[in-house]
Parts: sequence; C-alpha cells; structure tokens
Amino acid sequence: MTAQKLYETLKFLHGLDKKLGLQVALNSIREALKNLVSSPAQPQYQSALASAIDKFTSASAELGESLTPSQAELIRGMGGADFFDPSIADKVKDSIAKNAMTPSVARDFVEELASRREHFLETIETTFRGLAELKITDTKIEPGSADVIFLIPRNLFDNELGKFAKQLTFINSLIRDFSEAITNQVESIELQELSSSLPTVALVASAIVLEALARILNKFLDAWKKIEEIREIRERLTKIGFKGIALEQLTQQILATAQKTVDESTAILLAEYKGDTGRKNELSNALSRDLRRLFGQIERGLTIEFRAEANKDEQDETKRKALEGISSSGRQMRFPQIANEPLLLTNGQILEGPIESIKASPKKAASRRSGKKGAQMETKAEATENA
Repeated sequence: MTAQKLYETLKFLHGLDKKLGLQVALNSIREALKNLVSSPAQPQYQSALASAIDKFTSASAELGESLTPSQAELIRGMGGADFFDPSIADKVKDSIAKNAMTPSVARDFVEELASRREHFLETIETTFRGLAELKITDTKIEPGSADVIFLIPRNLFDNELGKFAKQLTFINSLIRDFSEAITNQVESIELQELSSSLPTVALVASAIVLEALARILNKFLDAWKKIEEIREIRERLTKIGFKGIALEQLTQQILATAQKTVDESTAILLAEYKGDTGRKNELSNALSRDLRRLFGQIERGLTIEFRAEANKDEQDETKRKALEGISSSGRQMRFPQIANEPLLLTNGQILEGPIESIKASPKKAASRRSGKKGAQMETKAEATENA
C-alpha cells in the first residue's frame, strides 16, 4: 500500500464514521445497557436502548453501500474488519437477545467492542493527521477523467513474478481490445498507480472505454446472481449425496449462463464497430476470450473499481455521459465471494492459453465426472438455452 493510498483510506474511514454516527450510536447502546443493568425495571432505559439499537442498525446498513472492495480489504489488513463490518449491528443485537435475562453479559460485550473500536478510530485520526503534516495527501484524478483499479488476489498468479507479468499483459490486452471495439482505434493506457500489499493496478483510459467496461461488468455481476442461486442448489445436492447427471446439468447451466453473457457482451461492444469484416471477426474472438478470462478471474477473487471526476465545463456530451455512467456503474458493483469450487476456467486458463468453446448436451454431460474443479467454460449448452 502506498502512503497516499493509506492516507486516502484513513481519511475516508474517519469521515465515514462521523457521517454515519456509528461510534456515537454504539456508545449510546453501551450507556443504555449500563443503565439497564443498574435499574432493569426502568422503562425509559429500555426505550433508550431500543432507540440506540435502531440508530446503530441504520448506520451499519449503510456501511455495505459505502465501502468498496479495495477499502474493505485495506481495512481488514489494518485489523479493523470487525469495526467496519456491515453486520456489526447484527452481532450486537444477537448478544443482547441471547442475554435478555443477563444483560450484564451483553453490557460487557458491547463495552469491549465499543472500547476497541474507539481506540481504532483514535489511531486512524492520529495517523492520517500525522501523514498530512508530512505533506502526504490522497491521490486524485483530474476533472473530466476516469480510472479503473484492478485488485488482483495473489492466488491468481501463485505469487510468482512471471505469472504476475502475464496478468498485467492480460489487463493490457483487455483494455486495448475494448478501446478498439468502442473507438475503432487502440488507445494508450496510462499506469497511474501500482501497489503491492494487495496487488493493485490503477490505469487511466478514455471515459467512453471505461464506461463500456463498467457496463459489461455489471451485466456479468447481474448474471452471477442467477449463477449463485444455481450453485446453492448444486451444493445442497452434493451434501445429500447426489451425483452424476443431476450435478452435471446444474454445472452446464452455470457455464451456459456465463457464456450467454460473454456472447451478448461481445455483440454489444462491437455494435458500432466500423472496421473491416476480417478484423471485426478477429476482434470478436479476442473480446470473447478476454471476457471469459475476466469472468473466470472474478470467480476466483479479482475485483475491479472505477472512479470518475466530472468536469463542470465539459462540452463533450458523450464524454460527460460516459463519466456519469462510470460513477453510477461503479457504485452498483458488488463482487462475489471467492468460489470454493471454480467452474468457469481451469487453472491453466486463468492467465493464458486457448479457451475453446464446447457444445454439450445433457447426455454428453452425464458421461463426464460431475463437480470437476475448474471445469472448462462451455457455450450454448443445448439443454440450458433458457439459462
């Protein structure tokens, strides 16, 4: 993590806690429980506790909408995951509910949590103010520009430098192919920031290209909601001993859902392409390969963030709308948890190598071993065309 990124994160957390009033509400719960333990029959103390819990619950719910994946990861690395966990209110309410007859236990739990969180917030404020005195500030993008940030889990490249270089090559190819499809020319990509604790690559590219990438990502993440539902069914069947065709059909439906998103996304990206037919076909194959690899990496933990800074004097309507689209899409993104059993790509396809399309019917699927880890992505499965 760079010093600038640390400053930016600490300043954000300090402001976020003040804005949501998390610690204030938690302290109110602490005081209400103290009073309730001392005078359990007093209705005003019970009412004060209920009001404090409501405020804390409301503030906690906003955490999930306020933190980006990279911020959540940085908080975890700093030891503050428990203090900025969107489910923190549930933990407090659970402690109170379980100890309704012994409120002193709940009081001690909240007292310990509030004290630790208070100390963490004091450390945050002291540190970011100290960094500011050392003339270290947060990184900002120029008005009228946008950037994209790839947060790369180390399991994607096994902590090997050579494989990490291949990951950077893939990201470069992805953005270049998107730019050619959208603008009919390959644009330059500027490296804005590179940090190593959680390998993070921030790139600057044209707003119209990044808006297209953000839009396609949200399309896949929407499709992933359906995939997760199928996965849950598949996992339940596995636990109760189902094998063979039942699991294979669900696997095929997952693969077909992902492939359908790849096909539709490729068509969207090339809808306005003005190059010759031969190059369009080449670019279609490249985009399809890029998207499959991108979606396969997301299944294994890759997350992507977008930032856009509007320019009040922007005269280019297309660019202005693109910047607005990036901001809107970026706020909506919620990436899935790392899958225990990745299905979209084999381990050998995560960084390089061909990703072939395979048409499969349920009968063919039934002949293969079910639940194979890292199964190859398949296209347009006949039995799952409605996926």
